[in-house]
Amino acid sequence: MKQKAAKLYIGIVASLGLIVLVASSLNARTSGIDPVMFVFILVLVGIAQRNPVVLFRSSAISVAFAVKIAAYVLFGSPVALWATIVVVAVNAYTPQPKPARKVIFNFGQFMLSTYLASSTYQLLGGMVPPGAFVPTMLAVAVSAAVYFVTSSALTAGVITLTSAARFVDVWVQNFAWMPVNYLATAVNGAALALAYQSLGVIGVIVFVLPLGIAWYSFKLYMMKSTQLRERNRELVSMNESLQRTSERLETSHVSVIAALLGSLAAKDRSTDGRSAVSMQHALAVAKALGLGQDEIAAVNLGALFHDIGKIGIPEHILRKPSALTDEEWAEMKTHPIIGANLIGEVPNLERIRPIVLAHHEHYDGSGYPNGLKGDEIPLAAQIISVADTYEAMTSTRPYRAALGHDEAVAELRRVAGSQLNPIVVEAFIRQIETGASGAAHAHDGVEHVHVLDRAMEVVRLSMN
Repeated sequence: MKQKAAKLYIGIVASLGLIVLVASSLNARTSGIDPVMFVFILVLVGIAQRNPVVLFRSSAISVAFAVKIAAYVLFGSPVALWATIVVVAVNAYTPQPKPARKVIFNFGQFMLSTYLASSTYQLLGGMVPPGAFVPTMLAVAVSAAVYFVTSSALTAGVITLTSAARFVDVWVQNFAWMPVNYLATAVNGAALALAYQSLGVIGVIVFVLPLGIAWYSFKLYMMKSTQLRERNRELVSMNESLQRTSERLETSHVSVIAALLGSLAAKDRSTDGRSAVSMQHALAVAKALGLGQDEIAAVNLGALFHDIGKIGIPEHILRKPSALTDEEWAEMKTHPIIGANLIGEVPNLERIRPIVLAHHEHYDGSGYPNGLKGDEIPLAAQIISVADTYEAMTSTRPYRAALGHDEAVAELRRVAGSQLNPIVVEAFIRQIETGASGAAHAHDGVEHVHVLDRAMEVVRLSMN
């Protein structure tokens, strides 16, 4: 369907171009045309078109436009359209041979653009040959705008019909930057006509220099633009490569941390299953307290990784069946710092580093490692601390039996306001006693998911 529309569009444009050429030629008055200047215009327009500046998407522009302006200012529409025939002929092979369909379309759009520009010039009072300087320049400026709008719209239209691009995108990419250059080129064309009228052929030769400068400005702009586009493509490619590398490194870091978590589970049997249960309790409390999605995600990760630092604690301390000595307890207290340092190596886990570091801080400031108190402690860490304390009390240890649910709740309330945040404690008790956490009363019904798989799953979800 789009191809048929493109063929119809090209046919209409070419037909209209042929009509205006024939009609203008039949009404041409050749008596007022200087043969020398006429030949000079045809040669100059051919040279200008032979050295175009290639634009994006294989389109091109040349300063032949200025010569056509000089033609219709000096001799009217017929000479400008005859000069356009030269432009079409040269354009058919420059910068490379074009298919017949493209040549036919270019013929039509060049003819229509030139004819409408020439007609606009005369409708605005532009004289042929030119009269006063200011009226001539004003009429030329408006006619150049008409030429630009017609040519760019027709060309963008055919590109749109023969590609998947939108009209606006095509126009902006190829033509949005060109109005000022068209205006400058039009002024050069008018100056060329006025120079010929005042000084003859010598004046024309002198004013060919501005056309050369206009051509060079086009070429320089496109060269710099092409270099910039190539550089941008290189940067995009490099960014994509760096992104892929970063993602691989991120996955690698998470895999290492998760593997360490798995090693910890094997090393410290008292943690087996506790992270999963603590996570369920902590998430339920976080939701009950009305935390946002980002904060809930932080609680999720914090509950999973809060004890990761124990990987740096000697196994004989972790598995000691009796109470720890002062020296052993001092070493055990370093695990939040060790964990925070490990987590800090993974950019996407950086946000839970304060949680890992503070999960043994007490509400009254008596905790470790930094003696934080009250609101100085991240709320996520306070939630995890309550859940972790409950799980620790209801779990059997080598040196003591597990407490029952009622005893554990009583102990939580006893230390509320000193060790634990009382608001979090009450929210936790409400959740666990109503069964909202899905994991009430110690480990009943808890599914022990492999810790490495759980870590990878949680971190992957947090990265999305």
